[in-house]
Amino acid sequence: MTDRGFNWRSFVRTPWAVVAVWLAYCLVRIAIQPLLGWEPVGPDDWTRLLQVRAWLDGQAFWDVTQYRMNPSEGFSMHWSRLVDLPLAALALLLDETAAMALVPLLLLLPALFALHAIMLRLDFAPLAFAFGIVILPLFPLLPGNFAPMRIDHHASQAVLALVCAALLIRDSRWSAVACGICAAAWVVISLEGLPLVAVLAGLYGVRYWFGERTLLPWFLGALAGASAALSYMTRGPVEALYCDILLPGHILTFAAAALMSAALPLLPWQNRVQGRLAALAVMGLACLLLAEALLGACATNPMAQLEPVLQTWWHGYILEGLPIWHQPVSVALSLVWTIAIIGFGWWRAHRNGLFHRGRALPCTLYFLFALAAGGYSLLVMREGLVAQLLAIPFAALLLAEFLPKARAIEKPVPRILATLAAVGLSTPLFASAFAKPLDRHFPTATMSPDVAALRSAGNCDYASLADLPAGLVLAPLDAGPQILGSSNHTVVAASYHRNQRPMADVLDALIGSAEQARTIAARYDADYVVICGAAADVALYRTAAPDNFANALVTGDVPDWLEREDTVSDGPLAVYRVVP
Repeated sequence: MTDRGFNWRSFVRTPWAVVAVWLAYCLVRIAIQPLLGWEPVGPDDWTRLLQVRAWLDGQAFWDVTQYRMNPSEGFSMHWSRLVDLPLAALALLLDETAAMALVPLLLLLPALFALHAIMLRLDFAPLAFAFGIVILPLFPLLPGNFAPMRIDHHASQAVLALVCAALLIRDSRWSAVACGICAAAWVVISLEGLPLVAVLAGLYGVRYWFGERTLLPWFLGALAGASAALSYMTRGPVEALYCDILLPGHILTFAAAALMSAALPLLPWQNRVQGRLAALAVMGLACLLLAEALLGACATNPMAQLEPVLQTWWHGYILEGLPIWHQPVSVALSLVWTIAIIGFGWWRAHRNGLFHRGRALPCTLYFLFALAAGGYSLLVMREGLVAQLLAIPFAALLLAEFLPKARAIEKPVPRILATLAAVGLSTPLFASAFAKPLDRHFPTATMSPDVAALRSAGNCDYASLADLPAGLVLAPLDAGPQILGSSNHTVVAASYHRNQRPMADVLDALIGSAEQARTIAARYDADYVVICGAAADVALYRTAAPDNFANALVTGDVPDWLEREDTVSDGPLAVYRVVP
């Protein structure tokens, strides 16, 4: 008799398994979203919404300036319209809230398909395959970035990185071309992806080094062509050159590298490993020298040119952009644990012979790319999002090996403990959760007891500002985007590094004296001063001096050039009108 039961082992290898898991995740996230609210999550999510609104309201596609920040000059932005496109399309088809809810969930679908393709290429066993498409919630950095209303660009970058990894381990020229196109989109969205794109190029070079396939010219050619096309399509002619976007110097370097890589097989001694290695080394050095010559000062980190007050009171406290030694213990351990999962997973797979029979090279390439992403995350914490996505297949292999052994233990208590250990050691969730209590004993600057003691209880509803006549608001940097998104006001500044002068003025006003703040408010002709005593950045500014302007605003001991707006001030939110 034929067995007509459900064959899960075959099902998990089909695309329908990916769709089923994705739909289940979407249903859960949408079901709990009313408890979390239907507004953007953080300042960057609010600003992304402002970008889309401005475009749909008639602002030019190539113009991403935020004119409601520091009017009438506006705030120059380095963001790409590539991320705005799906949000704008869904906002027109449905509405704004639906677009913000659906786009992050839609981004998860190609991520799951990329994981599916990786596991197919590496010929995972059915159990490992099943784990690989369901364990994403066990990686602390991932669920929140694929949650409704999380519309900043970090998830888009991470998905492109994962797709690049899936294409890297395939053997065709078309996969190399597709990888180059995805890598181009990645660096057009954010130049922060450039180091890992360079790693991709290096790994295609490794293929050539070992005589496997000459795919490097196809990758680099597609990278150069797509970078030029996407840059022009989304930014137009670059009139004012900034160091935080993809520049003609980058694109010319990509093109030169593509030409050099195409010429490599024509050089002497390319039938030997040593000859190919020497040629690749010379090519790499030539590309570095060319990039330095073409980019000049932009070959360095643009954040190194920040004004001292911004380094001290702004960028030095943005944890997602800082290295591991500035992170809370739980975050630092999560980053290190992710790298350990990548390394241990690859070692166990190699030891168990899972990547023999022609799979050794793609597995090694994938391992090296994941390891590079993990290393990068130690320098820039938000790159941990890429590293954790890339770590999922290795975690799936570990779970498939150790969890059945744990479940086979007969005695219940050892079985439960072994099960928890298998899940806890194979994913970073438990390590991060268990280390969470240590954060308060080894606090970062924004988590210190001095800062925590100055934070008021409650939340601030900036939507109440809509009841006031529209005017220019002097407010802390992180509050600016939400004020703009919730009302018709304008703001002096927000947290976007190209616009250092107004940002520094806002910080100088808050950490300085009331008289200094008055001078700055008059310089910008501000109509209101707004502060939220429950905000972490406000508590940080209050530690600069006990009698500074931030302390005066929160405690209500304000100078006579301010008048409290009692109709909209509520709880920790204090709103003041500037008296002429």
